[in-house]
Amino acid sequence: MLGATEDLEQLAETCLATAKVIKDHLSKNGHPQMSFDENGPPTFPEVPPNIQYARLTLRESAQRLLDLVAGPEENVGFYSYYIVHDLNAFRYVHRYGIASAIPFNDTITYNDLARKCDVDAGQLKQMLRQLMQLRIFRESVPGQVGHTAASKHLTHPGALYFNQYCSINAFDYVAKQIDALERWGHGSQEPNQAALNYAHDTDKSMYDYYEENGEVRERFSNLMTYVSKMDAMSNAYVAAGFDWAALGEVTIVDVAGNMGHCSVPIAKANPKAKIIVQDLPNIIKRAKDPETCVVPKELRSRFDFMAHDFYDPQPVKVDVFFVRMIMHDYSDEYCIRILKPLVAALKPGGRIMIMDSILPPVGGAPAPIERFLRAQDLQMLVLTNAKERDSEQWNDLIKATDPGLKINSVTLPPGSAMAMIEVILEAKAHGQAAKVRSNGRA
Repeated sequence: MLGATEDLEQLAETCLATAKVIKDHLSKNGHPQMSFDENGPPTFPEVPPNIQYARLTLRESAQRLLDLVAGPEENVGFYSYYIVHDLNAFRYVHRYGIASAIPFNDTITYNDLARKCDVDAGQLKQMLRQLMQLRIFRESVPGQVGHTAASKHLTHPGALYFNQYCSINAFDYVAKQIDALERWGHGSQEPNQAALNYAHDTDKSMYDYYEENGEVRERFSNLMTYVSKMDAMSNAYVAAGFDWAALGEVTIVDVAGNMGHCSVPIAKANPKAKIIVQDLPNIIKRAKDPETCVVPKELRSRFDFMAHDFYDPQPVKVDVFFVRMIMHDYSDEYCIRILKPLVAALKPGGRIMIMDSILPPVGGAPAPIERFLRAQDLQMLVLTNAKERDSEQWNDLIKATDPGLKINSVTLPPGSAMAMIEVILEAKAHGQAAKVRSNGRA
C-alpha cells in the first residue's frame, strides 16, 4: 500500500504531484499524453521504474480519494449494481459486434448501427450509454455514437478476446460460484466441482471440457494467446529468473510444456542443457511436427518431446524439472499429486523450478497490482477450485509434498508477473521420509 492517508487534501496533492511527474516525462520523451479521444494512445508507454511508481501512486491515491468522497453507502450499495450492468453491456457489445461496426474517426446513428448489427435501436442505446459512463464509446452529438480510445481498443483482437472471455464465460462462472458451493460443499479440492462445472453442467475438468467444446475452447485459446504476449508474461523472464548456465551439463524436463516455447530461453541460456518437453499426445504431435514446431532449428538437436500425463510416474530421472504456470491451475491436493512423481524421479540434489505467481500480503503491493492478483486468485477458484498462493502457502505446499523438499530461492525478475521458485531435494531428509513411508506400508 503506497499511502495510507485518509486526508482528502493530502490525497489530492499526491495526485497533482504525481500527475505532473508523469505528464512532464511523457512530454520530454516524445510520448503523447494519455487521452480519452479516439486517437489517444491505447496503452501507457514503457517507462522507467520511477515513472511507473509515480503512475501506481497516482492510481492508488486517486482511487482512495474517490472512495472517500463516495462514502461507504455508495461504495457498498451501488458498486455491485454498477458492475453487473457494466458486464452485461460488455457482453452485449461483444455478442453483436458493436465496436467493429462503428466507423473510425466518424459517427453513426443508433438506428443505422442497429440495422448494421441486426439489433434493437432502443436496447442498443441503453447498453452503449451504460458503457459511456466508463468513457467507452461517446455521444458527442445527440443520437450519434462514435469511438473513444477505449472503445476503439475493443476492436483490437487481443482486447476483444480478453473482454469477450471475461464478459461471457467468467461472468457466467462467477454467477454460479455460490451454487457450486451449495452443491459440492465448501473447500472442495476437486477440479470438476467448480463454478465452471455448474455453469456448463459438466463433470469434466476445465481443460477436458474445453477440449470437447469448440466455441469455448477457441475463446479460451484466443485469451491465452493474448495473455502470453503481455510483457509481464514474457518468456524472457524464464532466463532472467535463474542462472541456468551455472547448471552446466544437465537434463531438464519441461513439465506440461506445451510446444516447448518456454524452455527455449533455457536452452539459449545454457548451451550444455538438454531439454525434454512433456505434454499430452496431441500436443506433442504438433510440437514434433517440423511444420508446427516452435523450437528454433539451431536448438532442436538438444530437444526431445515426450507424451506424458503428469499424474503418472515419471519415466525419466533428471536433474531439473521445470514447471511454469501449472500449479495455479490446481488445488493443493492435485498439486501434490503432480509434484510427487517429480520428486521420485529427481536425481540427488536435483531441483524443481516452479515459475508462478506469488501473492503479496494484504497491502503488500501497490493497490492496482494487488487488485489484479486478487481477481486472478478468484478466477482460478471458479475455474478449477484452484488458487494463487502467497509465500506461506507455497512453503506449506512444498512441505506437504515431501519433507525432503525445500524452497532454496525465490526470484522475481523486474517486470515479471511470476517469480521463479527454486525447490531443491535434500537427499538425506528425502531418504529418511521415504523409509518411514515404506515401513508404514509394510
